[in-house]
Amino acid sequence: MEIGFAPKEIIPQEVCRMEVLSAETADTYGPQIGLKLKVVGGEHDGHTFMDYANRDEDTGQIKQGSKAWSIFEACLGQDFHKRQGVSLESLIGKQFMGQVTQTRTGSRNKVEHGTVGPVPPEGVKTTPKPDNNDDEDDMFADLPF
Repeated sequence: MEIGFAPKEIIPQEVCRMEVLSAETADTYGPQIGLKLKVVGGEHDGHTFMDYANRDEDTGQIKQGSKAWSIFEACLGQDFHKRQGVSLESLIGKQFMGQVTQTRTGSRNKVEHGTVGPVPPEGVKTTPKPDNNDDEDDMFADLPF
C-alpha cells in the first residue's frame, strides 16, 4: 500500500483576513483556546492553520488585553463580554484581520498578538486607493511657499 506525504504548508508573514473554522479550549501548554483559522482572499486563500491564545492560568478566563480577547473583540465587536451567551462557538464563521507570522521555530503559522483587528467595513478591498491628487495631504500643494 502506498502512503502519501503532505508537507505542512507555512505561509510567509503577511496581514491576512481570517475566518474562524473551529474554536475549542486547549490545555497542553497551560489554559488556552485553540482556533482553526482559514485565510480568506489573497494569495494564500484557503490556507488553514491552528493558532493558540492563552487564558488566565488560575481562572481559565480570557483577560482583556490578551490575544484571545482581541480576537473576540475583532470578531464580535467591543463590549462583546457584556452580552449574554458569548462562547467559543460565537467565533465560528466570524472573520478578523491580523498579521500571520511563524512560530520561533518556524514549525507553524500563528497570528501575531497586537496585530488583530476587525475586517474593515468596506469589506474585501484593502488595496490602497490610487492617488488622484484629491487627498488632504495635497490640499496645500499649490500654495506658493
